[in-house]
Amino acid sequence: MILAVFGAGALAVSTDLTEVRACHVLDGGDVLVGTGGGLARYDARGNVRAVWTAVHGLPGTRIDGISKVGDALWIGTEGGAAQIALDGTAMKVTRTAEQKAVRQLIELGGATYVATWEGGVNKLGASKALAWKGGNNPAARARVSSLAVADGALWAGTANGLYRLRDGTFELTSIEAGANEVLSLYGDGAQLWIGTSAGLYLREGSLVRGFGGGDVRKVTKVDGAIVAATFGGGLMKIDRGRLVDVVGTPKGLAMAQAIAERDGAACAGGLHGLWLRSSATAAWTEAKRPAGPPANDISALAVDGEKLYVGTFDHGLAVREKGVWRQIESSKIDHRVNAILVDGKRVWVATAAGIAILEGAIDFAPSSTALRGPAKPGLAITQLTKADGLPARGILALAKLRDGRVLAGTSAGAAIIADGRATAIGAKQGLEAKNVWAVAEDADGWIWLGTTTGLFRGKADDSDWTRYSVATGHLTDDWVMALAVKGTTVFAGTYKGGVMRFEGGASTKVADGWINPGGIALHGDTLLLSTMEGLKGAGADRLGTLTGKDVTASVRLGDTLVIATRRGLVSRPGYWTR
Repeated sequence: MILAVFGAGALAVSTDLTEVRACHVLDGGDVLVGTGGGLARYDARGNVRAVWTAVHGLPGTRIDGISKVGDALWIGTEGGAAQIALDGTAMKVTRTAEQKAVRQLIELGGATYVATWEGGVNKLGASKALAWKGGNNPAARARVSSLAVADGALWAGTANGLYRLRDGTFELTSIEAGANEVLSLYGDGAQLWIGTSAGLYLREGSLVRGFGGGDVRKVTKVDGAIVAATFGGGLMKIDRGRLVDVVGTPKGLAMAQAIAERDGAACAGGLHGLWLRSSATAAWTEAKRPAGPPANDISALAVDGEKLYVGTFDHGLAVREKGVWRQIESSKIDHRVNAILVDGKRVWVATAAGIAILEGAIDFAPSSTALRGPAKPGLAITQLTKADGLPARGILALAKLRDGRVLAGTSAGAAIIADGRATAIGAKQGLEAKNVWAVAEDADGWIWLGTTTGLFRGKADDSDWTRYSVATGHLTDDWVMALAVKGTTVFAGTYKGGVMRFEGGASTKVADGWINPGGIALHGDTLLLSTMEGLKGAGADRLGTLTGKDVTASVRLGDTLVIATRRGLVSRPGYWTR
């Protein structure tokens, strides 16, 4: 994984740059790289010089394409396109276009065309997309992966096939049966090279020839030969009319989806990183991989003193202390992390396959690797599963009770854990609290369970629980995803109905929004909401939309506000002392 931390005023961004989606060789040998975690500038030796994300003014953090249109450099992102100007490690956005994901821009006849994902093809500056003709799936043909100029015409590759622009309308053009999803195009005079999920094709005149190659993500010319970046087969090239492996391709490029070359210098990348080549005769070398969180899709945060625990959607658990990262890997910690609870000397990790309990010291000694593996020497990891009394494998939420026990929400109900055993609650009473996304206890000892069928309140041994729902008039949405407690006041965040405050049996709506699981953080009188539309709450407006649209968690680390998103971490030092 590649981690980069670069400031933007008072903001700092930590992103994973492992997934390379596009690359471009700049004048002087530096390489511009589009990744799932931002736009990065590397030097020729593979060192990261700078990283830019939505925090730095780009329309989005995930980069979907890099296009050179005349002298202009355009970056296609998940949130639109940006024309940029580079000056060493400084980047300035000079123009933006579109609000949908942009894959490519290309020029023909004095006009610039923009390929959008789900928005078709637009002329730059036009108010509406160009028309389409043919194809039985309008939604698929609106997902445009690539553009190319060949044989004097503009071609568009879509999820519904290949189209040619005639008199202002894109018309469907056949390739071959089964080659319905076009992923990349490359025009070379009268020749149109077509990369599809079914292989590589060449269209010349009315003739189409297939070369195989499997899932072709990118087609371009390298060292005078047509080269295909394939997802599963690495780099392949056309040699004497056949598609063959490129000799010397690193094994790490097996899942390739980006390649570019300029005057012999080249870059290539894919699902597992970036490789660079200084000349046509040089060997490929892997770009540097600093340590960091395992992935950008952050699902959970927790603080223990100076330690920041980071759980990811499907890449496991990591911890950072004083700028040093350690990824904790163990067969007892599933890679799908849903929640983290710090309980004194123990750290509880809720995953899709039980609860992992960490106890002891974590070794932060520097390493030449990505600081992976079981953190030793003093860390012990135990695991609780259904065999230990949990109602289900999937653990969705955790909270500490006042008596020291731990309350867990699972996909099949809630349970209280003590002495290594879990006891289901509400099962004997027939409590209809199955998917328990949030758990909490208030100052009066009431247990609150947020579920997909409303909010429940009761005691562990109660024969009757109170259910609050849309039907009772207490909720605006029955999917309760997050809970926060201050004394006897309970804040309940719902999937799409905002936040309700419960006091004395009555409820009042206090905020709108789509609240993510565990997405309520209460710091004194400051309520911060992690929503699909961004971070909301007192003072959150100071961050604007810089953190991105999909925020999953927020915590206080000293005087720093740390925000988890689907595109990495954002930190604002001094937020709590402003």
